[in-house]
Formats: sequence, structure tokens, C-alpha cells
Amino acid sequence: MQYFYWRLHIDVTHTKEEVKEMAAEYMYPGLDDEGNKIERPGDIQDFMPAPYDNEIKARLANNGAEPPDLTLINIAREGNEDYLFSLLTGYEEVPAGQAEPAEGQAYNPYFHGYYIGMAQQLYNESVDYEDGTIPYQSQIAKDVIQYLSWTSNPWMDESIMYGMKAMSSAAVMLILSYIFMRIRRNGVRSRQIHFAVAGHDKSIAKNGNVNNFSKYKDVDDALSKMKR
Repeated sequence: MQYFYWRLHIDVTHTKEEVKEMAAEYMYPGLDDEGNKIERPGDIQDFMPAPYDNEIKARLANNGAEPPDLTLINIAREGNEDYLFSLLTGYEEVPAGQAEPAEGQAYNPYFHGYYIGMAQQLYNESVDYEDGTIPYQSQIAKDVIQYLSWTSNPWMDESIMYGMKAMSSAAVMLILSYIFMRIRRNGVRSRQIHFAVAGHDKSIAKNGNVNNFSKYKDVDDALSKMKR
């Protein structure tokens, strides 16, 4: 989790004071007032520390395999949460006919290659829940994956909220634009335009009827006969 800030936990998983206490448990390299290198307690503005000091120690502790950073692990693996849940809860005994894993490895059918350098991490009742939730392995795995899903995109909820606001605003503007168009343009859409013969510009009455001097005289005569 070396690419994730401590401060992002504030008001999400812990209070500000709790996050400060957790960050202060780790030492970070820093400089004193004279520019000398020192070790200082962590702060909420720091990245979360890596579990190992360097790549060599990480490989030595994991049978030669360097463990990946977990900050973006949820979106870095095909299957996302489903894959991680299967991986954490899918450790099994080696089936008959399958080669035995090397020293320091475990058998997991959900891992590519079946043999994984990470030992099983989650067991029933391996943690205690303050609210009395039964700590089954599956429940613990769900909580871990939920946390990893959040760390991969901690601003997803805000992005969805802003997107909903934008779509709602666009819908309201579209409705108002349609109503405005219907009201303001209704006279333009329903008006009739008559063309009079040159020299008889005033032949169109106020009610829209065309008199006998109009070029529509034949039509007017036919309509008059029909009325009779």
C-alpha cells in the first residue's frame, strides 16, 4: 500500500486522531533543521509504508517471489473482487496426482500456475469484530476485498455523485429548453404567411382572409362557392 496516503482514511474508516496514531507507529526518513538525515514518526500526509525495506528482503521472505503492491490490486487483476475472494479463500490440499509444491509454496487452484508463494492468510476466527460479527473466513475475506476495492479508487463515490448531479442538471435544462421553445416559438410555428399581388399589399385583412385582389383569387372563389 505504498501508493496510498494515510489521510485518505479520515472520516472513511477511522477518525483523524486514530489515523494520526496509526501513522505515528511507523518511522519515515526525514531531515532535521540542520539538514541531517533522521528518522521521524509518520504523519497523515505520508504514504502508507511498504511491508519490506527493499525488494531483496521481500523476495527472501516470499520464497523468491516479490509480492505486488496492493494499492491497485483490485483493478490490476482480471476478475477484480471475484478473483481476490477466490484467491484468499481457495487454498486446498494438493489433489491426488498433482505435484507437491516446493518449500515455502502453497497449492491454490485459483492462482495462475496453482503454486503460490503466499501462505494462507485468512482463517476462521483469526480476527475479532467489535460488533459481534462471526469471524468466518469468508466474512474476513469480504472485508479485506472491500477495503482493497476502495483503495483502488477512493474517489469513486464522489465521482458517481457528481455524475448524477450532472445528469440531473442536464435533464432539467433539457425539459426547460423544450418548454421555452414550445412557448416562445409557438407563434412562429403556427403563423400563416400570405403573398399579395404587387400593388395590393393591403389586400390581406387582419383576420388573415385574402380579398379578391390576391393571387389566391381562384382559391377564394372556390371556397366562397362551397360555402354557398
